[in-house]
Amino acid sequence: MPTGKNTWSLKELVDFELAVQQSPTVDREVGRRIRAELSGSDLSDFSKRRWGFKEWLSTKKEGSGARVVTATRLGASFLFLGTFLFGVGVIRGLVTEVEGKSALNIWVMLAGTLGVQWLILIGSGLSFLLLRYWIGGLSWLKEILFSLLKRFVGKVSPETWKSLIQGKGRQPSALAWRLTRMLQVGGVGFNLGLLVGLFGLLWFTEVRFYWESSLSQFGGESLGRLTRILAGAWGGEGLSEGNIAGLKDTSGETGDLDWNAFSKFIFLALAVWGLLPRVLLWGMAVWKERGVLKQLEFQDLDHRKLWRELIRVERVVSMEGMKDGVVLLDVGGLKVDEAELRPFLLQKLRVNPEKSFSVGVLDAEEEREAWEAMKVAPCGVVMLVEAWSLSPKEVRILLERIRREAGEETVLRVLVLGDGLVTPDEADFKNWQEFIDGLRDPRLECVAYKE
Repeated sequence: MPTGKNTWSLKELVDFELAVQQSPTVDREVGRRIRAELSGSDLSDFSKRRWGFKEWLSTKKEGSGARVVTATRLGASFLFLGTFLFGVGVIRGLVTEVEGKSALNIWVMLAGTLGVQWLILIGSGLSFLLLRYWIGGLSWLKEILFSLLKRFVGKVSPETWKSLIQGKGRQPSALAWRLTRMLQVGGVGFNLGLLVGLFGLLWFTEVRFYWESSLSQFGGESLGRLTRILAGAWGGEGLSEGNIAGLKDTSGETGDLDWNAFSKFIFLALAVWGLLPRVLLWGMAVWKERGVLKQLEFQDLDHRKLWRELIRVERVVSMEGMKDGVVLLDVGGLKVDEAELRPFLLQKLRVNPEKSFSVGVLDAEEEREAWEAMKVAPCGVVMLVEAWSLSPKEVRILLERIRREAGEETVLRVLVLGDGLVTPDEADFKNWQEFIDGLRDPRLECVAYKE
């Protein structure tokens, strides 16, 4: 029996999108079985759609989903190992020799570890906002990972890759969040490498800290302010003036109070300002990916076409009276000949026009009658619109009003006409389809009139 707990995995989502692109057909027996199962369930439309598509997918051959998931896991493992070793190398590379002794310049160390990381984080955040929401692309780091992923997986059509990485309509992309997880795994590895590298350096070698600089702005007072700001994240007080004065050169002995104070500070700074944000971002990416997979609505044009084929139901006219009646709404006063339109409605939509009203013509009385009629129409509402006259704002307001008056369960169909009772222009009809699909209403469909 269908249940609401039919969460999808990334592997299943990839396989499904490939199957929709390559073999979007429904076997007669499969469709009959799915319809029989769904007929007795009380799930929401979205839950039915998720369950039905998952059952349909189970009858198809496996696609590239397993390879995509394997590639992301291997990529994350190699990225973690590589960035970990890189973090160790960064710490080792920051060590200089001053007066014959190994030393770490505090300013250089903070800039080369935390400073560079936060520049990358801020830059990635800005590129996410600019590219994802304004341009519709990926950040350059994700683009690199995506290119490697495509090479590893093999032959997948560009259209399918695009839908997987950018999402479908308003549905976010689970694969994009998986790439974000991979990047944050790399960040975690880098920061662990910094911590392990610094610990090993201090454990096995004798290293001094100093902050001397030729530039006045990088003096002891500035260092004190910076450490206080960083230490505020864990409730610390930063380095005191005495600590900073004792770290001015390399003459201090290992283990003295100033050396111990800074050692404790730098480990906490790397953990709180370096490692912790990466762990939190990784956790957020995991949560977002699971949320996307849990709330898949499958409202793209291809999904809606497949769903219509999957759940088609034969209507039976009872001898007690007509049970297939709809209310016709003539949007804008097109004055369509109902007698000429009736054969199309009966043959293609299998509905019978019981009553017809004009809306959007400043006739309040007629509109009031239309709202009352659609509440009791057995098969909902059919809106008649002209293909060239799409006004998204006005149509959205009208549809919201119809939905309020007729109820959430009423089936709404937008019948797109050409100039009169003729087939609409293909480009104009496509605009209507994209607009209607973007509203993500499971009981709202867009149909083109056929002569």
